[in-house]
Amino acid sequence: MIRTTILCLLVASVALAFPADSDKQQDAAPAQAAQNSPAQPSGGGKGDCPGGYAEGAEIERGRLVFVCQGGQVVPKGCIAEDLSRLAIGSNYDTKVYRKACRLGSDGQLAYELVGCVANGQEQKVDSTWEDGKNFYTCKSDGSSLKIINQGCVDGGKRINMKEKVAKDDAVYSCEDAPNGGSYLQKAGCVKDGKQYNAGDSFEVGKTWFNCTKSGRENVQAKAAGCVSGGKRLNDGDRYTENNVILECIVEAGAASTRVVACVQSGEGSPVERRVGCTWSEGAAPNMVEYQCQKDGETAKKVALRCMLNVSGGSYVAEPGCYRQADKGFFGCGGKGGDSLSPSSYDTEAAATGAGLHAC
Repeated sequence: MIRTTILCLLVASVALAFPADSDKQQDAAPAQAAQNSPAQPSGGGKGDCPGGYAEGAEIERGRLVFVCQGGQVVPKGCIAEDLSRLAIGSNYDTKVYRKACRLGSDGQLAYELVGCVANGQEQKVDSTWEDGKNFYTCKSDGSSLKIINQGCVDGGKRINMKEKVAKDDAVYSCEDAPNGGSYLQKAGCVKDGKQYNAGDSFEVGKTWFNCTKSGRENVQAKAAGCVSGGKRLNDGDRYTENNVILECIVEAGAASTRVVACVQSGEGSPVERRVGCTWSEGAAPNMVEYQCQKDGETAKKVALRCMLNVSGGSYVAEPGCYRQADKGFFGCGGKGGDSLSPSSYDTEAAATGAGLHAC
């Protein structure tokens, strides 16, 4: 009886010291699950947060900052381009764009572009604005934002880059300014409401002009000469118009004409007759006396009277009258001015019959 009792006690002791295999497997499962689950707070000891971070430790991931708090890794802020720290909700401005440190509605922390910065003001992507002289737009190139100068502003009107507009007596083009921005640069001329590019030549009335560029920015229409009969004349050129010789003169920025002389018709080369001079034309014995007279800015060749040159002497008849001359009568038909018609008559009746009266 005593032996049997001792044997039972030995068996029980061995069972307690070495448990069965099925019991080992049941205890391992909860141990493995604990290793894979987030660490629970343990009063500030090492390993408070996943990854072994202690309570209060900061974790930097790129430009994002997190902190170990209460056993959880929670968002704290961002790191700006100059390495300064930004609190959630804060902005960081460069000379061109603005970035913000934000916490989304899904709890995700982000450091992202929000718009361009101009004169301290935020401008949204694709928006446009003015500064009085230029207008701009905020554009994204995928990784950053840029302020693009779209053109000029003049009198409240927007003018796109390279666009031309007429203003006063010139054509202006919106061009890049050497120091940034843009400005209206003279690119052509305006005359009588019509636009011309630098280098063009054009006619207005009796004057032709060159649209000339001088220096880097000045463009203006300069009188180059005169126009007569569809032909362009340069300074100093002479031409004949209505039996008057004129000279093209360009001075003080304007073109004009100067009367040189009237033209005496006849055989051979034309003869120049100055203003005030008189001369006779026609086939002897019947001839007409002319005078070159000033007429405003030009001159005119005026027929004064009729002349009869015969062996018996010289006779003069005023326009519209007749007189006895040589062996008959001599008359001057017409009213003077442009032309007169000297004629000889055998009888006085023939002269009066031609509508002439006695001188």
